[in-house]
This record gives sequence, C-alpha cells and structure tokens, in this order.
Amino acid sequence: MKGTIAIVERELPSLLRMKQTLWIFVAVALTFSATVLLKWPSTATADLSGIQARAVFRGLAYSMFVTVILVVPAFPATGLIREVRRRTMELLLNSPLRRSEIFLGKLIALAAFTALLLSVTLPAMACCYAMGAISPTHDLLGLYGLLGIICIELIVLGLLVGTIADTAESGLRWVYGATFALTVITVIPHMFLQGGDSSYATVANHMRTLSPIPALLQLVGDATPGATGAIEPMDLIQRYVVSAMVLSLVGCLICIQRLNYSLMDRSRAQGLITDERSASLRVARRVMYLVDPQKRKSGIAWFLNPIMVKEFRSRQFGRLHWLLRMVAGCAVLSLLLTLATTMGTLDWGVEKVGAIMIVAQVGLILVLTPGISGAMIAGELESGGWNMLRATPLSTRRVLTGKLMSVAITLALVLCASLPGYGIIMVIKPVLQTQVAQVVVSLALMATVAMLTSATVSSFFRSTAAATTVSYGLLIFLYAGSMLVWANQGSPFSHAVVERVLSVNAMAGALNAMEVEGFQIYEGLLRTTWLVSGGICGVLLLVLSARTWRIWQPD
Repeated sequence: MKGTIAIVERELPSLLRMKQTLWIFVAVALTFSATVLLKWPSTATADLSGIQARAVFRGLAYSMFVTVILVVPAFPATGLIREVRRRTMELLLNSPLRRSEIFLGKLIALAAFTALLLSVTLPAMACCYAMGAISPTHDLLGLYGLLGIICIELIVLGLLVGTIADTAESGLRWVYGATFALTVITVIPHMFLQGGDSSYATVANHMRTLSPIPALLQLVGDATPGATGAIEPMDLIQRYVVSAMVLSLVGCLICIQRLNYSLMDRSRAQGLITDERSASLRVARRVMYLVDPQKRKSGIAWFLNPIMVKEFRSRQFGRLHWLLRMVAGCAVLSLLLTLATTMGTLDWGVEKVGAIMIVAQVGLILVLTPGISGAMIAGELESGGWNMLRATPLSTRRVLTGKLMSVAITLALVLCASLPGYGIIMVIKPVLQTQVAQVVVSLALMATVAMLTSATVSSFFRSTAAATTVSYGLLIFLYAGSMLVWANQGSPFSHAVVERVLSVNAMAGALNAMEVEGFQIYEGLLRTTWLVSGGICGVLLLVLSARTWRIWQPD
C-alpha cells in the first residue's frame, strides 16, 4: 500500500502541473457556467412543472459526458507511453515496487485528476438543483456515480492502450478509436435490429449495454437511440455498471501483466524480403498474396507524386496491402449497411435509417481523420524528416499536394463504405435519388473540412500528439458543438441563431437533405452548408499553404 501511495504522490502533482491542465479546467468551468446562464429563468415566474430545470440538467449531463470522453482517455495513454520512451518506467520496474502497486498508483492518481475535473462542474450543478425538480440522490448522485464509472473504464482503457502503442500519436489514435467503438459502435446494431426476435437482435440488445450512452439517456429521462416508442423494459444503468466493472477488472489484470520489461525492449523479427527467398516460395506467396507486403517495391513512376508514394509506403496502415484490407473491410461494412437498410425501412422508413447512417459515418471520419492528418507536418518536424524534404528539389506545392492526396484517398475509401446502403435507399424510394446525391456531396465536404483542419493544425505544432489532440478538439467542437446548440433550440437559442450555427456543419446539411425530423424546418440549409464549408476549405487551404511555405524556408 505504501508503494501505491508513493506513486499517487508522484503522478497527481505532475498531472496538475501540466500547462494544458489549467486551460482544460478553465474551459470546463466557463462552458458549464455559460450553459447555466443561458438556461437561467429570465422572469420572476416560477416553473412549477420543472421542465426548465430538467432541460438544464440534461444539457449539463450531456456536456459532462462529452467532456469526459474528450479529456479522460488521452492522459493515461500518452502518460504511460511518455514514461516508456523516457525510460522512467524502467526505473519504476527496477524499484522494490510491485507491478500491481505501480498500476494502482497510476489508476488512483488519474481517478483523482478526473474527480477534480468533475468537481469544477459542481457550481453549475448546484444552480441547476436550485431551480427545483432535481432529485439529489437519483439525479445528482446517480449522474456523478455513472460518470465516475465511465472515467474508471476509460482510464483503464487508456492505460491498456499505453502498454500496446509505441508513440504518443498512435496511442491517441488507438484510444480515441477504442472509445468511439465502445460508446457508439456498440449501440448501432441495436438501432437497426430492435424489436426483432432473432438471435442477432438479442446479441445486439446485450451489446448496447457495453456503451454508457443508453444508461445516461435512461438516467436523464430521454429515449434511447433509435427508440420506436416502446417503453424500455431493461435497467440499462445497472447493466452498464456491471459490464463496465467486468471490463475494467479484465483490463486491470491485462495491464498489470503487461507492465514488465518487454515495454522497453520490444523485439521485432528481422525477416526476409520475398525476392531473397527460394523460387518455389516466391511462387507460393504470389498465389497466396494479391499484394505481397514483403516484396521489394518497384520504382516510383514519373506521373506519380513521390511524396504521396512515400506517405503510403511509410505511414502506418498506408501500404497497399493495408489499403486493400481496408477496402475489404469497407465492402463487408457496405453489405451490413445494405442489410440493415433493407430491414430497417420495413419499420422506420428510409429517412430515419439514412440519418443513422449519416451520423455513424461522420463519427467514423471524425475518429479517423485527425489520426492520419495530425502527423502530416508535425510528424515530419518532430522526427527531423522535414529538413530532409527541404534538401530535395521538390517544391512546397508538390510536397503539400502529395500529403493531402494520401489522406484524401484513404478518406475516399471510408466514404465508399456507405454507397451500397444509399443505393438500396434509392431502389426502395427512387424519389430520394437527388437527396442521396446531396448527402454524399455533404459528407465529402465534411471529410475535406476535417482533413484540412487537421493538416492546418499540424503545421503549427512540432509534436504529433499535441497536433492530434487539438485537431480532435476543434473537429468535435465544430460538429458536436453545433449539434448541441441545435438540441437547445427554443431555450435559449432562437431558430435564426440555430440555423446560423448549423451553417458550418455539413452533417446538418446532409440531415436536412434527407429530411430528418428536426432538420427539415430549415429552408436552404443544405445550400448554405455547402457554401460555408467550401469557404472554410478555401481559407484553410490558404492558411496551410502559407504556413507550409513559411516553415519550408531556410532557418
């Protein structure tokens, strides 16, 4: 126990001394204070029904959940990776401390840090409680208890990713991807299969209890995602608590087992190039592999951008055999979306199914894009590769074009995953052909904005981890923040204010084109989002070009 306390005394002050910690705490405090002020009654008339207080409570609960999802996973993942790279973890493992004490110390320190983060929201929640209609036990204690369990689960997930990833930027990609899968992906199958009697519907019903979203919605009194009007018979809060505790326990055991000297000495087999093997083995590998990852690559053709080829060959998951696997995964996803679309339209209609597909695809793009664009320039500056690029006869335009093309092709493959599903929608309801085409254009614009935003942010940082984190924050603020304003239309935001805010969100334009409930009331929103997104892309491209030219100049 003394060893655990020693680790806590070492870890917690170091977390609180970080520069970004102060800014995070200040941003959270200002955000929640503004939320309460916007919802605070403007007249002396008492709201005996408690509708306004419940609306404030829901807004605060959702804001706290988003804050936890954004902030908590990054610290354990990057902190552990940083310790391994600085070799301070080697000192800990050589000390008399046991591995369990080291892990528990880090877990308790991070839990204390998140407790301090949640305590910043207490004044705002106290104002909400003063408005009435809020139960101190069921609502307040239940919310903070649920958020505490979510934080513990995300901390364990971050520490587990920290024992697997090699660099801070790859750790951020994996931890946010795993968080997205745990919170969003686990809910999507139930949204399509709910109400059915098949074994798939049963599995999907149990799988959604892994996500905290249904539990949070049940706590604040809202309908679960994709609900068709039936009363929810399950206690989703209890089921999520049990599943989170089981997953956290399993994750703790795996983390303790992986905290050993192999973290500092991850050996890799030297391997052999296929061209150096025997003739029979080369023939066998040619039969087994469409693209052999161990085959010596040919020269770069004159018509190809060498920077684009360099990105595909050196970037993780960028080589051709990984791209083919991505295409295969997209094909499987397309079949699943097609099946879900065909089944879902029998009960819901194509508009609701289309809305689910749009939101799921936007979430996938937001998770993927900063991970591959955040290292576009910051990674080169951090590794010293930018100086090598400046020594080549290539121009700034050719370097920047090659890097953007490598990301754009990858995102295009992701966008192609939904085309069969949209094709089925057009077959079921041919009058929606124009709207489906508009949705595809909106998603392409959204992906372009995400790519240029991450690339521009990358040009201002020399650390890939910092660039990736800022990119995630900006994109989530742009898209999730505007949707939060839409959710509060009428109290306190007017229709005109919400429409102006949604004009920067291409996803809102796609939902408007699909005539989803709540978005069809905005006339001309689709055209406005196209114009604004195009303008944002133009501004970002100018800033990126100017910044790239600036850092390309000799020191």
